Amino acid sequence: MVLDWVFGTKSKPKRKAGAPRKPAYEKSREIASSGNEEERRRLAEHEDLEPEILYYFATDKSVEVRKAVAINRGTPLQADRILAEDADEDVRIELANKIGRLVPELDPKENARLAEMVIEIIEILARDELPRVRAIIAEELKNADNVPKRLVLQLATDLEDIVAAPILEYSPMLNQVDLLELLARGMRTRQTIAIAKRRGLDEPVSDVVVARNEAAIIEALIANNTAKISVKAFDIIAEKAEMNRDWHNAMVYRDDLPLRTILRIATFVSAALMEALISRNQQSKEHVEGLRKVVRERIERGDLPGLDMGFKRDEMAPPAPANAAQQAKENLDALTEKIKNHRDAGMLDGRRLKKQLEQGETEYVKAALIELSGLPSKTVNQMMGTRTAKAMVAIAWKAGFSMDMAIRLQRDFAKIDNADMLRAKPDGGFPFSEADLDWYVESFLP
Repeated sequence: MVLDWVFGTKSKPKRKAGAPRKPAYEKSREIASSGNEEERRRLAEHEDLEPEILYYFATDKSVEVRKAVAINRGTPLQADRILAEDADEDVRIELANKIGRLVPELDPKENARLAEMVIEIIEILARDELPRVRAIIAEELKNADNVPKRLVLQLATDLEDIVAAPILEYSPMLNQVDLLELLARGMRTRQTIAIAKRRGLDEPVSDVVVARNEAAIIEALIANNTAKISVKAFDIIAEKAEMNRDWHNAMVYRDDLPLRTILRIATFVSAALMEALISRNQQSKEHVEGLRKVVRERIERGDLPGLDMGFKRDEMAPPAPANAAQQAKENLDALTEKIKNHRDAGMLDGRRLKKQLEQGETEYVKAALIELSGLPSKTVNQMMGTRTAKAMVAIAWKAGFSMDMAIRLQRDFAKIDNADMLRAKPDGGFPFSEADLDWYVESFLP
């Protein structure tokens, strides 16, 4: 076990097949004391190097040597403890990547002192000034159940979404009481979205999530088919759903919709989704009768073109669930083709996107940003779905637009209050560095 070696309780790790042999001990000491940077770096890469030499390298003047020690799985924990507070951020990033992967091997019952040292290093990294370091630790700890609760809560309340979100969405150490307390303190949109995505979310937590009354948060909750949602919460969602078309598909495909919610959304979903709703509820006579009545009324009003399906004769026609998926795909393909044509014609510019935003054509805007940013559609949809100021700024930057477009996305797409919007710097530039924006975008990539 790697931890036994790095703690010095067992023999050295075996040299990997094909790996260069380390120099003899005396030669290693000579390189450590007087070798050039490249010689020292290569020596520090040997996982079976003597612990005292790796410990010595932990304070080497060369960043590249210290990075090699941070990466090395054979480095003793005492040296890792020193590197956890290294002045160079790349050293700490490499250490965070390595040390986080040791967590599954922790067993305080077998070696309490070893576990204590690993946790001490992780706690130092979890307080690191660099969000990326803390995010790496959070990602490694999100499924852990063998770390101190205080550490999980510290990460869950981190000021950076990329740190808090993985813990809030996945950590098995957060119970219903913890989640309710965290929500009561006040959480930002993306953090609350992470909670809304948790598997097996309980009704009391779902009620609080719905009470936030934010479209992106409620959309995430509806899409989480493992979340338990109370009848009261469904009533609130159904009343707001007509004006939030992004919710419709997820609502139709939930298995736990109360009858009155089904009948409420049946009054406004598209013809394609109505077909799916009929298909999914035809086993219940009560549901069929209610839906028949709603559809008849909508056909008579003329707002369900093409969805006669025999309802005027008071008979339930065979469902065509594939039609909905096929129609959705055809609509998406047509929109994608339209976007590419506009781009080829030089028409896919800020002026056009602003006009589409003003007209509420959100699907066109998202498709345009996918095309211009070069990002996967899932990534863009996730970023846009957060409806946070930083996400709008980052996607505008990635798509090649200025802060003017970022402000428009915040205002017209995400509906962010004027006081909460991110503004341009005095020179008109973005309020974040390109490195920060690039890292933020990368946090959404699969």
